[in-house]
Amino acid sequence: MGDSLTSNLLAREGDLVVDFWEGGSDLYGWSIGSYCVDRVPVFLRRSCCTGNLRWDLLEVDVSVSVEGLESVVREKLGDLGTTVVGLSGRLYIPVKPVCSYFRRLRSESKAQRLYSPVVRVDLELREVVTYHARVEFSELVNTLPLHYLLLKSGLKDLAGGLKYSSAHVLMLVAETPLREYSKLFIGHRGYLTGCVISYLEEPLGRVLYAITPLTGGPYREDLTAKVMGELKRLKVVSGQPRSYRSFYLKYFRFHGDPRRALEELRKYGVLSLGRYGSWSELDLCTICGNVG
Repeated sequence: MGDSLTSNLLAREGDLVVDFWEGGSDLYGWSIGSYCVDRVPVFLRRSCCTGNLRWDLLEVDVSVSVEGLESVVREKLGDLGTTVVGLSGRLYIPVKPVCSYFRRLRSESKAQRLYSPVVRVDLELREVVTYHARVEFSELVNTLPLHYLLLKSGLKDLAGGLKYSSAHVLMLVAETPLREYSKLFIGHRGYLTGCVISYLEEPLGRVLYAITPLTGGPYREDLTAKVMGELKRLKVVSGQPRSYRSFYLKYFRFHGDPRRALEELRKYGVLSLGRYGSWSELDLCTICGNVG
């Protein structure tokens, strides 16, 4: 379950990949004209996935700066040491957008696909029930969020031990004084934006990502417009963006110990893998290594 990197690397001819919709993976990206732009920036600690994804990597020097107070940044974003957002120094990025490599991987897969919302997962009957089909399984590899799978499987007590925090991600192509491959953390109280990542140059211009943690409950205002206004006040963006997209990253950070839940699922022939499935901060290098 889940049309993810892990699923597409593991799936073989005759396997069935089930997900809500075709573009469900964070790696699928957004289509802009004839090319795609990544939904989230990708930084790697080392050269990896060259056999799995057949990509070329570029070594870059990623700098980090803070505007305001570091204590406010920690309040907003917590400990970033294990996340892509917190990485700095000499890192690697794919030469082309990750979405282009991921889409090629999907197109070359011989697995069948079913896009339909999941109604329930019956562990006793070993059956996945969607709006449009019932799928029996002998073994099930899940890469959808572990919390979601537990709820769909009727394991609410185990799901209750897992928590998560969400974020709003705004990708925009715009003029900026920030240097390429740099991260600016916003430590001003009164600003929602937590971090701005200046990524790479695309045909239309510089790609920026503004990450806003959603720690204060539901927001009724238009967060895209709010964050855009903050970026202009901070002089991070000049002029009108040439293009932008945004989405809510529901599972931005994971909380809680997943080991008991993963052990219970294995009793029914269910392996829960990948970043979402294992409920762990795995980077792409670890994911490729686990399925290589």
